[in-house]
Amino acid sequence: MCTNKIFIIIFVLFYSISQLVWAKTNNNKSELTVVADESLEWFEKEKYYLAKGNVILKKDGVTLKANIIKADYVFENGENILRKIIAKEKVILTREKTKATGQYMIYDLKNKIAEISGSFQTFSSPSGYVESKKIITFDDLNNKAEAEGNVKIILPNKTMIYADNVKADFESANKSLKKAIAKGNVIIENKSKGRKSMADLGVYNSDNEIVQLIGNVIIMNNKSKLSGSKGITNLKTGVSNIIGDPKNKKRVQGIFAPIKKQKKGD
Repeated sequence: MCTNKIFIIIFVLFYSISQLVWAKTNNNKSELTVVADESLEWFEKEKYYLAKGNVILKKDGVTLKANIIKADYVFENGENILRKIIAKEKVILTREKTKATGQYMIYDLKNKIAEISGSFQTFSSPSGYVESKKIITFDDLNNKAEAEGNVKIILPNKTMIYADNVKADFESANKSLKKAIAKGNVIIENKSKGRKSMADLGVYNSDNEIVQLIGNVIIMNNKSKLSGSKGITNLKTGVSNIIGDPKNKKRVQGIFAPIKKQKKGD
């Protein structure tokens, strides 16, 4: 199964999302431009801008579109410094070849936390595609990312990952992946190759380069099938094992289908 590289690719993808949301937007000296169809209001006393009607906000190569956008700011050192951006209805966030969509987005520039939420939100980039039916969150200061609610991920090699919740922890220094957890109804599938893995929980640790599939594990390769309580893949050696649970009397089981020999010329 291609499980051995899946988790790394997933969270490289998550890191790409964070780069879209956070890209240089903490540089408050750059210009912020806003256009809208209906209205553009400046509430000087309350310290916020409010734009309505097909709003387009641009800053540092990032474009944010929504029907309503509110931008809170503080006045420091003779200039207005953005602190929070809230976008509602038909939210589209783009930067170069990356794109995020949703119904509601809140972006805390001070704490570097971004949340895209609603009944359906997506993210796409050359690294792949992510969708969620609840929320996608990025916490840059604490180096975390999370997607929740019928999460679906499509990788460039057409592998599809499903889970109720996916979390990623990154190293603070270089933002490399530290730990990844996919939880609840985890499925890793590549239909074109006839491969599919299922488990209750999937865990990747960069310290030992081990991927674990835990709870009701099933690994299928074409017509062959392995099942057990745990599945372990060592990324260094490439060796995968399926493990039972003797205490609960759960044994390892395997069904191996014969491989048909191809005829000459096929």
